[in-house]
Order: sequence, then C-alpha cells, then structure tokens
Amino acid sequence: MKDNSEDETCEGSQEQEVPFLFTELLELTEYADGAKEWKEVVRWVKYEETVEEAGNRWSKPHVTTPTLHSIIQSRKYLKNGIILLDLEASNMLKISNAIVDVLVTQGDLPRDTAIKLKEHYMLKHRHQFEGPRKVDTGLATVIKDILVQKLESKKANNMRSKDPSRGGSPLLSRRDSNLQEHIIQHGRKRGKLYWYPKDPSRGGSPLLSRRDSNLQEHIIQHGRKRDVSFLNKEHEDGKVNHPFLKKLPENAEAAVILTGSVPFLEKAVSVFIRLAQPSVLGDLPEVDIPTRYLYFLLCPTKDNEATTEIGKSIGSAFSDKPFSQGIFEADSRDDVLNSLDDYIDSIKTLPRDWNNKHYIEPPSGPDEKERELQVHEDDVIDDDRRNREASGLVRTGRLFGGLIDDIKRKSPHYLSDFKDGLHSQCISSFLFLYFACLAPIIAFGGLLGEATEQRIATIEGLVAGLLSGVLFALFSGQPLNLLGSTGPVYVFEKILYEMCSDQNWDYLSLRLWIGIWVGVMLILLVAFDASAYVCYITRFTEELFACLVAFIFIMSAFKNTFSIKKDVKYLPCNCLPEGFNLSSMEPEFYPEQENFDLWNVTKEDCIKENGVLFGDGCEHGYDIYLMSILLFFGAFAISITLKQFKQTGYLPSTARNFLSDFAVIIGIVSMTALDYFSGVPTPKLNVPSEFKPTWEKRSWLVTHALLFPEHLLANPWWVDVFLAPVFALLATILIFMDQQITAVIVNRKEYKLKKGCGYHLDLLVLALIIVVSSVFGLPWFIANTIPSINHMQSLTKESKTNIPGEKAQFLGIREQRVTNLCIAILTGLSVLMTPFLALLPMPVLYGVFLYMGVSSLRGLQFFDRLLLLFMPAKNQPNYVYLKYVPLKRVHLFTFIQLMSLIGLWMIKSFPSTSIAFPVMLVVICLIRKVIECIFTKQELRALDDLLPESGKKNKRKIGLKPSVDMEMNESDDEDLDGVKLNQKNMSITNGSLARRKRSDNGDGTSDELEQLMSLKVRARKVKPAVKTVRSPVRSPPANIPTIPERRAVNLYSVLNVRVTMYLKHIDDEIYTPVHLTPLTIENLTRTLNTRFSALKDLQITTILEKTIKGITFPLDDSMLEFFKDHQVFHITFVEDADKNAVVTMTEQKIE
Repeated sequence: MKDNSEDETCEGSQEQEVPFLFTELLELTEYADGAKEWKEVVRWVKYEETVEEAGNRWSKPHVTTPTLHSIIQSRKYLKNGIILLDLEASNMLKISNAIVDVLVTQGDLPRDTAIKLKEHYMLKHRHQFEGPRKVDTGLATVIKDILVQKLESKKANNMRSKDPSRGGSPLLSRRDSNLQEHIIQHGRKRGKLYWYPKDPSRGGSPLLSRRDSNLQEHIIQHGRKRDVSFLNKEHEDGKVNHPFLKKLPENAEAAVILTGSVPFLEKAVSVFIRLAQPSVLGDLPEVDIPTRYLYFLLCPTKDNEATTEIGKSIGSAFSDKPFSQGIFEADSRDDVLNSLDDYIDSIKTLPRDWNNKHYIEPPSGPDEKERELQVHEDDVIDDDRRNREASGLVRTGRLFGGLIDDIKRKSPHYLSDFKDGLHSQCISSFLFLYFACLAPIIAFGGLLGEATEQRIATIEGLVAGLLSGVLFALFSGQPLNLLGSTGPVYVFEKILYEMCSDQNWDYLSLRLWIGIWVGVMLILLVAFDASAYVCYITRFTEELFACLVAFIFIMSAFKNTFSIKKDVKYLPCNCLPEGFNLSSMEPEFYPEQENFDLWNVTKEDCIKENGVLFGDGCEHGYDIYLMSILLFFGAFAISITLKQFKQTGYLPSTARNFLSDFAVIIGIVSMTALDYFSGVPTPKLNVPSEFKPTWEKRSWLVTHALLFPEHLLANPWWVDVFLAPVFALLATILIFMDQQITAVIVNRKEYKLKKGCGYHLDLLVLALIIVVSSVFGLPWFIANTIPSINHMQSLTKESKTNIPGEKAQFLGIREQRVTNLCIAILTGLSVLMTPFLALLPMPVLYGVFLYMGVSSLRGLQFFDRLLLLFMPAKNQPNYVYLKYVPLKRVHLFTFIQLMSLIGLWMIKSFPSTSIAFPVMLVVICLIRKVIECIFTKQELRALDDLLPESGKKNKRKIGLKPSVDMEMNESDDEDLDGVKLNQKNMSITNGSLARRKRSDNGDGTSDELEQLMSLKVRARKVKPAVKTVRSPVRSPPANIPTIPERRAVNLYSVLNVRVTMYLKHIDDEIYTPVHLTPLTIENLTRTLNTRFSALKDLQITTILEKTIKGITFPLDDSMLEFFKDHQVFHITFVEDADKNAVVTMTEQKIE
C-alpha cells in the first residue's frame, strides 16, 4: 500500500506546473583584510544581467553567450559531482550539513576539510543592491564581534550537552558498514533524498531511504542541534530587494549558484541540489522567493579554473525553459544530465573573435505574418473561411440571418462593453478624440453652410455628432468606429443643393425623401446579407483607402496652416478720428465707413493726422503667421514624441504610460497656454453660441414634407417618386463602401479583437441614423477612417511585463462603448462650452490633424513598401515579405498599388468626378482580382490576403495532402526509446521512457506502445515499401489480464489514413472541420495552433483526450490510430505564465 501511495505522489508531483525560475550567481570573494563573502555577480530573470564593477551597476539585459570551454567543464563537473534530488532541508545550515555528510561518508573529503567547506558555504551573501562592503575598524565594532562570537559559542556548547548521543562526531563514519549498506541501496521514487557518489561504479546508487527514520534524523536533522555558530541570521539580518521583486512572476522560484576557488581543496567539489519543498533561504537570493535549486562549485586555487564562467553556463541553462522543465521532472542522475545535454545541443555558436562585452539584445517575439506564411495553403483557405463565418461575412441564406447572428454574437458582451470602459486609458482616448472630431465637424459645417446657403451648417453638425454618436455607441456592432462627415458626402450634398437651386426645388424636402430611400435600401442590404461581400476588400484595398485619407489629412493640415499667411494680409487696420472710441460700442452699431474721412488711409498718414489706429492688423502682422507655425509644429511634435515616450527608458513606467496615454491632450493644453500668454491673436475655433438652426427660415424638423398636405408636393411629384430613388442609390453605394471599408480596417485580425464583428448590425443602425438625420435636417455621419484608426491605436493593450529585457507584447484593443458615447455627448455639449473652446487656436488643431494622419500611416505595409523604393537593398529592414517575395516583384506590386492611389487621388480632387469615388473603390477590388494573373498565391499571401475562392474551389480535396515534405525514413525507427513533445518536433529521451516503464506496473503492452510511439514520421516523401514493426510481448503478472498481441503496424498505411474531426473551442459558436493526415501528434499540434486563434501564441506541450466515459489520458502517435472518422471534440486549454498550454480534447456524443 505504501508503494502505491508513493506512486500516486510521484504522478501528482509530475503534473505540477513548472515554476518560473529566477537564477542568481554568487562568487566567493576575498577582500584585502582577509574577509570572505559570497558576492552577487550575475542574475537571470529571463535574460542575463551582469554586475559591471567599474560602474557598480547592472548591465542591460542581454542574451547569455557562454564559452565552449565553460560548457564542457560545467557538464564534466555536473557528471562527476554529487546530485541530491528532493533534499529535505529548509535553511542553509541543513543544506550544508547534508552536503558535508555525503562528502565525508563517501570519502571525498576528510572531516576537517569538510568543516572548512561548510564554513565557506555559510558565509554572508552580499547582493548588488546592498552596495559594496564597508570595512569598519572602530573599537566598538571589534568589541561587539568578540562578544557575539563568545555568546554563540556558549549556546553551541549548551546545545551539544543536551544531546549525549551526538557528543562525539556529528559526521558519519565510513567504518559503519550498516550505514554504508544503507547508502548504496537503490530507490526510484520521488519524494526521497537521492545522492550520487562520484565513483562511476556506484553511479546508479541513489540515496538515503526515507523509511529509515534513524538515518533520516542522523543525516538531515543533526545540524539542527549543533554548530549554531555557523547559522546565519537570515531573516533578521538579511535584506530583500523589494523593488526588484515586482519584476518577477507570481509563481517564481529561485535557483542559486555559488562558485569560487579555495586553497584547502585538492580537487573540485560540485554539488547539485533540488529541494523536496522550495524554501525561503533568508537573504539567498536577493528577493524573498522560495529556492528550489542550488549548485555549489568550489575548485582548488591552484587549478586557476574560471569558476564564474562555469557558473554562467549553469545559470544560462537554468534560464532555459526546457532545461528547467527537465530537471523539475528528473527522477535520476541520468535525467539531469540528459536535460543538460539537450540544452547544450540547442546552443548557437558565435564567431571566434566575438567580444563577450558586446551584449546581444534580447530578441523580439515571433512574427504573426511569418508564422502564417509557413502554414499550408489549404489550411489558410480553411482558416479564412472559418474567420469569415465567425465575423458574419458569409451568406446565411436566411432573411436577416446575418443581423441575427450579429446580435447573438454581440449581446453577451454588451454589459462588459461599459465595464471595460472604466479605465484611465479611455479617459485620455476620448479627450483626445473629442478635439480631433470636433474640429472637422466645425470645419465641414462651415463648408456645408457655404455650399447650402446655411441650410445645414455648424450647429447642425454638432447636433448630428451628438445624435448619431449616441445611437451608434449604444446599438452598433462595432462601437470602436467613429462617425463623422466625409469628403464624398460633402460633395454629394453640394451637387444636390446646386441642382435644387437651379430647378427651384425644396432642398431639405428632397433630401428627406432621399434619406428615407437610403434607409430602405440599407435595410434591404442588411436583409440579404450584402455585407458578406466585404470579404473581397483585402489589404490591397484597405491600405489604399487608408493611405489616401491619411494623405488628405496631412495635406489639409499643411494647407490650412499656410493659408493663415494670406489671411494676415487682410487683417483690418483702420483710422478713426481722434477721441472716437469703438471699444464701448457693439459691432452692429458701428458707424458707416463713409462717415470717416480717415478710414482707409495708411498707418503713417493716420498718425500724421492725429487719428487713432483700430484693428488687429495695426499691431500684428506676420507675427500671427509665425506663432501659428510654432503652434502647429509644437502640437504635432509634443503629441508624437510623448506618444512614443513609452518605449524610452526615461522616468518610471507609470509616468511613461501616463505621458503616452495623454500625449495629445498635453500637446493641446501646452500650446493653447503658450498662445494665451503670448497675446498674439491667432485664428481661434469658432463654435456657435446659440442652440438654434443656422437658417432662420427652417425649424429643427423637416417633417412638414410628410405631415402637412400643403407641403407634401413642395417639389414635383416625379422628383420625389423617381428622381429621389436614383440619388438614393448613388448615396447608398457611397455610404455602404465608405462605411464598410472603415469597418474592415477596424476589424483587422492584427488588432486581435475578442468580442467579434457586427457588419450587418452596424449597417442597420446607420440606416436608422440616416433617416433620423434627414428628418431633423442634419448632415449624414458615417464611419470616419482616420479618427477610427486613431481610436484603435489609443486603446491599445500591452502585456504588463516587468521582466528585464522582455518587450511588451501586443494583447489587443480595449473594446468598449464608453469612449464613443462620451465623445458624442461632449460634442453635443460643445455649444455650452463656447467660452472655453474659443481659446483653442486653430493651428493647434491642425497640428493634431497632422499627428492623426502621420500616426495612421504607421503599420501600413503599403507605406513601408513605398519607402523601400528609396532604400538600397543592404539597408532595408528585415520585413517578412522580403523573405518570401523577390524584391523586384515587391516593387511591381507597390507600383500597381501606387498607380491605383494616384487614380483615386485625381478622381477625388476634382469636384465633377469626386462623387464617383465610392464606385472607383469597387474598381480597385476588380484590379485586385486581376493581379492574381500576375502574382502567385504565395506572393499574394505575403503581400496581401487571399481572396475567397468561390464554389467548388473552396472545397478541400479529400485524401492525403500532397507535400514535398513527407517522407518516412526506415532507419529512424531504430534505437528510439520514448517520445516527448517539443516545440518543433518530437524529441526522443530516455528519461520519458524510464518514467513510463515505472508507471506501467509490468504490463507487457507498454513495450508495444513504446514501439508504436517510436514511429518518427518526417514530413518528406512517402516510401511505399516500409518495414513493419512487431512488438514483443512479455508475460504479464498473474493478477493482470493478458492483452492479446496486436498486429504489426504498417507505417505506409498510417501515413495514408485520413481522419476528419469536428473541433470547437468552448467559446466558439461553430465547429471547425479538421482533416488530419498523417496521424501524428506533431501534425495535430500544428493544426490546433493554426486553426484556433486562442492557441496561436501558445506553445502546446501536452494534448489530453477525455472520453465520453470521463477517462483522461495523454495522446501520442499510437493512440491517434484509434481515432474514428467524424468524431466531435470540445477544446479547452490551460496556459501558464510562459505561454505553455495543455490542451484537452473532450469527446462529445452527438445524437
């Protein structure tokens, strides 16, 4: 019974999560006054940090570069040294006593030398944050040290007198044959104290048995009652580096390495220890986290061994995740050595003349695009289809089917959309975007007022921003889209008003009917799932549109700023008679100019005639233009600099994050304050101060055209019946394309949105907004590309990692509705904030426009490829697509895109053709289809996205996927003992086989399973003639029923088997069909990584299957053979801090 319980304990311990390791290397240091202590020289959180003695500081985190000699020496010392696994000890005294006992017992060191060794182990540990050692030679310090030594010596004598059995020698004598017999006994279970002598003939003898209580007490516990003088007052005197503790993960444990040279040793002493229970060892390490591993290496001084370099080699191994997992699961000496060998095999070499002082920067994370390009094309097509289904971009075949799916997809997240908005990042986002959206509304309102003779102007734009923004924020499917007035809509309104003016038609009445027709057409598009065709808008079209709008923002910002120079020339400066004061009069009561003889004279003549100069142009001129330039570039420079300030090393991370989040707000406030205190009358934001329609002959409602018969036919009947639908059709195309292209850009998979899309729901809400805006005579607001992109960028979430050297990873976007709602409400309340908004200089807002345009270009592949045209090949960045597409082909693709951009720019620039701009976007989609004749699919995958294949082409072929990578090598199935799932392939280790043998209780089928699992399938070419492997069957014990021998496995048939499974993550709504061939764990792992977005960034270490009966077991190649076709599984997974995942496939019974 005891053995069984120990087996269960062993299995349970192996299933524990491998903790994150913080490693610390301390070097034995002797000072000029003869004092010695352990001094910290290197540490590893994930990357190496070295103490730079001259500067007395830590170096930058860098990749460890151990020398080949130190690696060889570290393996030699570890192999020939002592290895103690699962040592029962809780402080340094017990650990030191255990080491000394083993050394003396097996005759490696005499007792006196072992005592000296122990004294060195118990020396003080000095860490870098404590500062250098200070030598105090004062009389008080000397007297204090003497008194402390006498007191501790007295306590030690008293402790010995209470234990007569220990009075002689506390150490074990080699003459005790009974004890010697105990020492060389074998033990195989975890949870015992293992130790291994250096004698190769006794290399398999592990340990001291836990069952012998007397021996356990003698070996482990004897140090508790003696040698108190060596006990370091860890918890009383030890210091803890609390600031550094914040940089470690919660589950972190420590590995401590102590190396040095001493003169009293004749040969090196190497000891590797894994504690049974990790313990806090006081001031070892520098943070109070439990220590699990210790490695001691003391060499003779005469050997001149570079112990620090050897310690670095061991430390770099501890920082390696597979090595730490290997020693965590190790059951024997061989397991530890095999883990080190696996680590050494993966080490990369450096040039011979490499200077170790040249630190290698930590690498960045894996590139998502490069990972996608390594996936088979058929899998990419399947992934694309599944993503479109999840986004609602497929025809459902049901009336309003896409809308219903959108509502089902978004409704579970509705409450969280408001809870997630309660974050400081959202405050900075909506304040920045409020000003960014307010200025265009006012600017477009002024232009629209001029075009429509004030029928629709600025105040109507503010009300439209309030109404449309609130409706869209509350009910849309993607509230991260920001609505606003766009250029094509303005052109449409202008053309419509000119036609109404020429024909003497009622503009607002006709516009109302057009708006109603637009709403009806948009609802029809929603009913028939027309948004599904948005999937034909690929990166090619998205980036063309985004670049075009960004260039427009940038050009408009410069154009409006430089136009101030022209306005300065026409600033008023008039001459009034002496003693006449206009400051006390309202502008409407100013006298007529003709009543003043001196009104238009020059400044010089006015002064000669004793006149009074009046007007801004009298005191100011080009200084207004100069201040405008300063405000413009100042706001842009502050915004873009502080936004990137997060990536610098200045100030604490909290301050950097604050400055980055509120970058634009700081730029606006600082430049506005500069303008205010300068006193220069720069152009200011002009906000209406009264809440009433701009045109006095209209009311807020345009419903008179519907409610009152006398106004029903304000226009000819055929205009409302026949002409209005024609205009509505054009407006519907314009609105649909403008809205959906922006929606596609916002819903990019690169943003890692978690709450799904809502194309159909967005279009329905937009139809309602268009109708309501037409009824109230308000401008039509649709998705605005540049503010929406900046909205996404302002809500970016990054991993809050504090590990030195590790770069923050992009986690996604803070998806919520609060920012959009707050922007809309503040826009409507702007009328009440006129005194404050009137202080905002327009050049500052132009600088914000420039920032928005420039920042939206960041990350656009098209813009990056444009810059490549001006770079020599040797200076080009390491873009992923340059690895898969020849440079000439990249330039050809860029040239086609550039010509398309120029065509769109020309069409948009001329008022007569700008109305056709949305139709030209459809033409761009057709151009993208045509270039498939020029570029291969692999090139398009790298430079763009694949277009959906229609009909028969979209169906996967049945059978074995042809691949040049599939091959079976006959020689590879020999001398393989076990299988262990690794990141790239299945690596074979003896340790996993040993653990599997101990857990099968002598069952003869284990040999058969091991042989089956040793099928090493390499993805190359299939050879028809392959040997078959038969598993020898041993006689099982009598109490276990015999399992009949299975047939030999034909490896060729295994490769040709194709199994179709239906998998669904627990959070998904639809099942994903998976065609698995060949049936290997490697292939299943790769398939899960590529098919499920939640697993893309994770390293799958283990795959478990849970049957319908509730039996859970790990999968391997042999068990995959029992999979049936069309089985259904639910996928769940558990991940750790290092992004390792254990996946469980739970079988489902489908009736």
